[in-house]
Amino acid sequence: MAKNKLELKDKVSAEKRHWVRITKACNNRCLFCLDSENQDGEIVPLKKVLEELRSGRGEGATRAIISGGEPTIHPDIFRIIREAKEMGYQHVQIISNGRMLAYEDFVKKLKAAGLDEVTISFHSHLKKQMEKMTRAKGSHAQAMKGLMNVLKYNLIVSIDIVINKINYKTLAESMKFFIRLGVSEFDLLWLIPFGNAWENRKKLFLEGVQAKKYLDKALSLASNPDLFIWTNRLPAQYLEGHEDMIQNPIKLRDEIKGMRAGLERFVNEGRMMACFGERCQYCFARNFCADLIELEKNGILEAKNDPDCLKTKKAGSKKTFFKLKKKFDVFEFLDFHIKHRYFVKSLRCGKCRRESACSGVHIGQIRKDGFKILRPI
Repeated sequence: MAKNKLELKDKVSAEKRHWVRITKACNNRCLFCLDSENQDGEIVPLKKVLEELRSGRGEGATRAIISGGEPTIHPDIFRIIREAKEMGYQHVQIISNGRMLAYEDFVKKLKAAGLDEVTISFHSHLKKQMEKMTRAKGSHAQAMKGLMNVLKYNLIVSIDIVINKINYKTLAESMKFFIRLGVSEFDLLWLIPFGNAWENRKKLFLEGVQAKKYLDKALSLASNPDLFIWTNRLPAQYLEGHEDMIQNPIKLRDEIKGMRAGLERFVNEGRMMACFGERCQYCFARNFCADLIELEKNGILEAKNDPDCLKTKKAGSKKTFFKLKKKFDVFEFLDFHIKHRYFVKSLRCGKCRRESACSGVHIGQIRKDGFKILRPI
């Protein structure tokens, strides 16, 4: 069953999707909002939103994901959904904090417009925890009512939970609570060092080792064949024993897409990424950026080798390299990184005498066979 789930998840992950931000405003003030630096109150004009949707269709996207800020406060939200469907998007999804969904007529109109799925950011079933994170009084009650309305109108519903110091110990309890209400899909998100999350890092960031036993408890719920749990940016080493939960490497494209301008400017102009420094240790893309810095420095990068405890390459096998071209394409390099350098280690590897000289093993093999294949020397 786990294998079938992994195959299904990979099929969904490979589906071409197009993210469209329709507001730069929100009616919550979440402690960990990674996009707070871009929240200037703008409601993106309808014409611009529709142009962006057409662009996605032109690139072959079949799933539209409408986000913000908070997308439900856009005055043309119903028309945006309806026109997305008319353009040929097979699946339209919104990412919401759930507060506007508390109005049943609003949800009814969303469905009539053609909405297929709602992802509600609901970070705890406990009111005190939830409102400490959202910094918005009444947000828990409204999100709860919104969730019930979405379930009532038979829309696909998933719950986003950002894991942090405030809620990690009650993660499993929150998930069980939502499951009892009828939720069968969760996306567990790891913090990244941007926006409010970075400003409030002392209140929010935690070590994965510190959270692992609570993660294990939550992830064990996936033994239910009808329950789907996704992870987002969650470091693979904290998922030992739950390797089918490791995020598909292809999802790294979403991270790099948002960073593309800064990454290409670094290679083409030598201007270091603005976020480089202390933040890197907390960033999901840190290994990719480290590879990019090495490529820029040396002009060439070699594929990684399997660790000593798992040697599989035959002697004399041809080495694979990536050479820096005059016209640099960050996604071409990303494909090389994912295929040849996206390696991970087990937490157990810290006890190995070869640990400092080892990069681990390719993430694809870990997702397939599990961390158990690694045998620290």
